[in-house]
Formats: sequence, C-alpha cells, structure tokens
Amino acid sequence: MTIQSYLAQLADAMPRMMPEREQIVADVRAHIEEDMQRGEAVDAVLTRFGDPANLAASYLSEIPLVSASFRRRAVAMAIDIAIPGVIAVTLAMLAATSGHASLDTMLRDPAIVGLFAVTAGFVAYIVVGDSRFGQTLGKHWLKLLVVRESGARISVGQAIVRLLPCVLHIWWIDVIFALFTERRQRAFELLSKTRVVTIDPAHRSYLEHRPSVSLAGGQTTQMQ
Repeated sequence: MTIQSYLAQLADAMPRMMPEREQIVADVRAHIEEDMQRGEAVDAVLTRFGDPANLAASYLSEIPLVSASFRRRAVAMAIDIAIPGVIAVTLAMLAATSGHASLDTMLRDPAIVGLFAVTAGFVAYIVVGDSRFGQTLGKHWLKLLVVRESGARISVGQAIVRLLPCVLHIWWIDVIFALFTERRQRAFELLSKTRVVTIDPAHRSYLEHRPSVSLAGGQTTQMQ
C-alpha cells in the first residue's frame, strides 16, 4: 500500500465536512514522513500505524461530540424536505404541459409524477448527502453533521436505516425518542448507531486543548 492510498482510506473513514479531518490526515502524514526519514520502510511504518479506519477512530474518539438541539435539527429537516419538493413541483408542471401521446396517462398525472420525484429524490439526496459528506444542505446551513457514535463517517446502509421511519410513515414515533434520549437520538438513530452533532464554531473551543492521541508504536500528537 502506498502512503497516498493509506491517507485516502484514512480520510474516507471520516465525514468530509468534519472540521478536524484535514488536520488529522496532515498529522498522520507528518508522522509517516518522520519515520521514513529515520530509515524505516513504508510498509513497516504503515503496518505499525494499523488499519486506517481504526486509526481514524482513535483520533475521532478524542473529539468532543456535541449533540445537536431538537430545534436546529427540525429546521434542517424542513429545509431538506423543501428542496426535493421544489424539484417535484417543477417535474409535475413539465409532465402536465409536455403532451407526449406515447406516455401513459397515469405517468403524466402531476400528482403521481410529484410523488415519485419527491420520494426518489428525497431518498437519494439524504442517503448520498449523509453517507458521503455527513451533511445535507439543511444540515450544512445549520452546521450539523451526521456521524457514527464513534464520530466516523456513516455507511450507505446506516443512512438508509435512518430514513426508514419516513418510508414506513412512523416518523412521529421515531422523533419522540429524540426528546428523551441522552444524546437526542431518534429511535432509528439508536438502531443504526448514528447521531447528529453540531459543528458550530461556538462549540469548537472545546477542541483547542483536547488530549493528545496515542499512535501505534507509542507516538503521540496534539491536534491544534
């Protein structure tokens, strides 16, 4: 494995919008280069550092995760629902005015086109946003991030599980849990082992003096 591929896997294990992501990668790169300058082989260095995902988890475990408030999460969700809704209305209007005789009458019904567009668009938008970036636009604007309970990037499967309450039309039951759980997690967030945290600058001060992280081989580093 090359250094670049190792660092790429390390970065991929963390949400792209995690504020500390680039610093963590830079710190690990510096440690690898230091070891190589002492004459160690690349393979030996990377083997000592271990699996990139586990190394990312060790760094992320030192970052305080601040649970997002119910109000901010509700606003972010309202924004995310509005976005595919606008797309669905546009598609419905186009379907109503297209007049293509070859299209099935049902498929030209604006209500059905809108329903399909909202459902498919909403699912794809949320799943891709949460699993690849840790954010949708709504969460980005409210400075929220979806992570695993460890702070790592969530998988596509976890993102789908988080959406099941909407698909099953039991979202209201799911949401009630967020009012009573310690980390403000919904029922299906508990099931998927995910949570929503805030990355608001007001909370980043907690990270300025966080403990150093122990690396393989006894190395430590302080993330500034």
